Amino acid sequence: MEEDIFEKTALCPYMCELCQKTSAIRKMDQIASEMEKIHGKGCIQNFSLGNPRVPPPKEYDQIMIETIKDKDFFLPHGYASNVGDQPGREAIAELFSKLQDTKITYKNVILSSGCAGAINILLRTILSVGDEVVVPSPYFLEYPYYVQNYHGQIIFCPTKFEDGWQIKREAFEKCFTARTRCVIVNSPHNPTGIVYSDETIKMISEVCEKYMKKFGRTIWILSDEVYCRMVRPGKKPYQIFKFYKFSAIAYSVSKDLSLPGERIGALIMNPEIKLCERNIHALSIANEFLSIYPPNRLHMRALPRLLKYTSDLKCYDECQQIMEETLKKLNIEYIQPEGTFYVFPKIPDGIDEMAFCETMVKNFIVIVPGSAFGAKGFYRMSLCLGVEAVKKAAAQFEISYKKTLEELGYGKNKKEEEKEEKVVEPQKNEVKDN
Repeated sequence: MEEDIFEKTALCPYMCELCQKTSAIRKMDQIASEMEKIHGKGCIQNFSLGNPRVPPPKEYDQIMIETIKDKDFFLPHGYASNVGDQPGREAIAELFSKLQDTKITYKNVILSSGCAGAINILLRTILSVGDEVVVPSPYFLEYPYYVQNYHGQIIFCPTKFEDGWQIKREAFEKCFTARTRCVIVNSPHNPTGIVYSDETIKMISEVCEKYMKKFGRTIWILSDEVYCRMVRPGKKPYQIFKFYKFSAIAYSVSKDLSLPGERIGALIMNPEIKLCERNIHALSIANEFLSIYPPNRLHMRALPRLLKYTSDLKCYDECQQIMEETLKKLNIEYIQPEGTFYVFPKIPDGIDEMAFCETMVKNFIVIVPGSAFGAKGFYRMSLCLGVEAVKKAAAQFEISYKKTLEELGYGKNKKEEEKEEKVVEPQKNEVKDN
């Protein structure tokens, strides 16, 4: 009996609580794997993970081979600097100088383990216990856990489907208190695929400036731009460094170069900050003490050449168009995505979200429920499978969607409601005089 008590209390209460939860994305992906074991490989169309199936640029293999063969590359498998090796930092600085139209040097850049690593080291560097971080909802589902890692409090700012998921000033201002320390914005946006407008970012910057002066403490804007090179034709990402001084950008090559498993990420700090080098030094300490560290030295060395390329990003635009045609055909409501490889449709009114998603799985389509992102009544579809795969998946989605609505009684219930709404006037018999 005593041993059972020790078994149950071996973990801290916070981790025990987390063990009861499972990432909705991973959970749905696991369901897909189990379905394939039963029905055979390829039986299910899996829209859950944002794990690119599109290959890296064709130049990738040759660049890495030449990097490995470079005899002047000292200790290619040795420890790197805590800020990352200079060639990689310079390459990131050059890329974001163009994207932000601002002069950025390697001294404004620190390399870390993926975009998640970059976000975590900034939060560790700026948060004290009880500090608040404002996050627009829907949001990338791991943000709350990153904030909780450093004993911060997350404050959600709701956005609306009817507003195209753009952030509105009234709702945003309600989130600010004397404990506000950071705002996390993500654009192009996961899960909705929208791009925040310049007007939205200007408003966010003005509000942060207002409350920074009111409360007398620095408020940061952390811009998660992992999809910054993945915008649809005619759209441009905002340039946060031009709008707000105390801003930083988190980035990785996981999506635009299809290299998520290599964990190549960076945190770029606004060069307008006078104590930028001191802040980068603080981030390097966080990199070391959190054991996150920069990516491996081979990839850091190869970055100057790798960043000149991307994987086939045009195919994601085509994938979104294919799925949009299917959604329109089925009269499904959604906001047109402007970047990423996601689409975030609405579940028909009156249908339970989990019942819908679970029934879709039974009908061989895996999607992620919107409540995982803080937006109940929607679902995220990841379209990073490649054009031909999405064409096949879209055809299956149409069949499965119709079948799911039928099994959930949607059409039947709707017809019954329409019948009840119709008021039939009784016919009057006319009496004619002879």
